[in-house]
Amino acid sequence: MFFATRALRSPASGAIVRRPFNPLRAMSESAERIELAYATPLKWMHWIYGAGFLTCLGTVLASQQTTGDTFLGTKNQTKGKLMMIHKSTAVVLAALVTPRVLLRLATAAPKALPGSFMEHFAANLSHVSLYGFMLAMPATGMAMGYYGGNGIPFYGLYTIPGIPKDKRTKEDGAFAGQLFKWHKWLGSFIWYLVPLHVAGAAQHMLRGHAIWGRIVPGIKPA
Repeated sequence: MFFATRALRSPASGAIVRRPFNPLRAMSESAERIELAYATPLKWMHWIYGAGFLTCLGTVLASQQTTGDTFLGTKNQTKGKLMMIHKSTAVVLAALVTPRVLLRLATAAPKALPGSFMEHFAANLSHVSLYGFMLAMPATGMAMGYYGGNGIPFYGLYTIPGIPKDKRTKEDGAFAGQLFKWHKWLGSFIWYLVPLHVAGAAQHMLRGHAIWGRIVPGIKPA
């Protein structure tokens, strides 16, 4: 069924010609173009989250490697400031989890890039694992701050309070200690998942797959 016409330029003569316009076909073509890439808000969310992840990883690693005074102050002051940034950034990432998941569920995803069954399985497993990290890491870290009584800092502007000292029990302290162990154990896996995620993107690029247009804002999908 045709409802209107549209002007097109003939590739042979360059003349403007009018062709019947089929809205159903246009919608189909538009959907195909959209599904070549993730939705733009999801692209931005991906890179914001990636930057936050690297900030959390970098600050905790820098804190572990600090052995003396730095430009941030004494050894203890440096560790404290680095961990404050680590915890504050985790609060931001925790706040972004729900909108990111909702965006992912509400928008169409592009088709999988060429690859074997095992490649697709590994890619899906790594993505599910990373989404699990988005939930588990902030949850264990923030709960640790709450039950330990220290609260959760936010860039020196505010501290989300923990259980007051006069109301904190031995069980609360023990639970905070257990949360620390879980948080540290979970964190050990991220040193493998992030490099694998980056390596997966790199191998697609080396194989000539149009990967960057799928996930980088401003780059048109091929």
